[in-house]
Amino acid sequence: MSLRQILREATGFLGSKLSTLLYHGRSVLCPSCCERIYPGACAIVSLAELQSQSLATLVPLRESPRGLRRFFSILFPTSLMSEQFTRKQAVRICPHCQYPLPYNIERTRQVTIAIIGDVSSGKSVYIAVLLRLLEQGAFLPRDLPAKLPCLTPEARERYERDYGKPLFIDRMVPRGTPRAIDTTHQPIIYEIGLRLEPDLPPVRFNLVIYDTSGEDYVIQARQVQYAPYVLNADAIIFMLDPVAIPQMRASLPNDPHFRYGHNLALGHPLDSFSKIVQPLVQARARRPRPLAITLSKADLLKKLRPVGQQYGFLKRAPDYSGGLDLNDLASVDQEVRQLLYEYDLGRFLATVEFYQGQLFAPVCYTAVSALGYTPDEQGSIPTVSPWRCLDPFLWVLHELGLLPARARSASGLGPALHGSATVQTPAFPLTPAYPVTPATPWQGAQPGQRLNWP
Repeated sequence: MSLRQILREATGFLGSKLSTLLYHGRSVLCPSCCERIYPGACAIVSLAELQSQSLATLVPLRESPRGLRRFFSILFPTSLMSEQFTRKQAVRICPHCQYPLPYNIERTRQVTIAIIGDVSSGKSVYIAVLLRLLEQGAFLPRDLPAKLPCLTPEARERYERDYGKPLFIDRMVPRGTPRAIDTTHQPIIYEIGLRLEPDLPPVRFNLVIYDTSGEDYVIQARQVQYAPYVLNADAIIFMLDPVAIPQMRASLPNDPHFRYGHNLALGHPLDSFSKIVQPLVQARARRPRPLAITLSKADLLKKLRPVGQQYGFLKRAPDYSGGLDLNDLASVDQEVRQLLYEYDLGRFLATVEFYQGQLFAPVCYTAVSALGYTPDEQGSIPTVSPWRCLDPFLWVLHELGLLPARARSASGLGPALHGSATVQTPAFPLTPAYPVTPATPWQGAQPGQRLNWP
């Protein structure tokens, strides 16, 4: 090797190391293709022209910079917050998939919450209800100034058409999410700003939510190809279908009403969870993230036989008006763990515990009912009456430092949400200490929380 070649390789190596050092923290993930990009190095185009022209004929407002200009553009990205760019509807586009990026992506934290689960676990219905609650501001403590504009109105309108209208207007359970055929995504993104303290600047972040078929989660090859955002998610909500739990399914009444939409369930919750986390294990995730194990369709729990297997969270209406109640959540956490243990999911609990601290930290168990009613044989419901749907969502936001919570009491319940509880047989008494309540449909939650829709 000649001296010139040695110098060239040495210069390239030093330049690469220097760029890595200077560019640290400047890259973000494209919400669509999940490739890592530098916002300052992206081309800027007019959104109106992007929607009406092909990329071959589109003239950018500013082309992707090159050479020394690229170096400075990455370090000091051009802001789109100006009259000139606003009037032209300027957006950056991803260099890999040409997705129009959020206008604030270079200066605002992107928070991805992956809501995952097996087929028929209720992800799409839960997301539809969660979006409605978000837009109503039902998760905000009383008198907390906030803003929640949607940065992807087209994706939101499409989701409202496919899931919101059937659910809230037609009173029908919408169809399940079809298998993905495209490696890019159209997530729903909200810009959220919360002023937690009067004298402090507001906390700002972009909330990114995806909806993907359960098959694309539990089949590893499809997850890596069609749901790669799970590998980089800031928090995970795992939806656990009660009907997929063999002993729980056997304890439900032998009525077709309680079987609606469950003919496609792929497997045992332990198998589904193991398949979903395997890519995270192989990817060697560098940081653990909050994990909310969420028992979906909790309205079915009131129909379990014997009826005596009932828990306090089935009767307590949550109150979010003063902030997230960690003591209430800790109580729900322990009750759901006990319920799962009693229905022979001890191995599932132990598996989650095994990954705690490696892939997930902390872990919280919750229970939700997006509908509040069990659909009939045709999939229709009398109304939408969500129950505790905000619990897992608010908890992960709190764990990410983005939402306040009420002060913990000295009850000793709080630490259970932060991994101090261990999954051992003695921790789950076989006889619940909760009184029996009638199995009636829920009619909503706290008055004034606007959780019911006529």
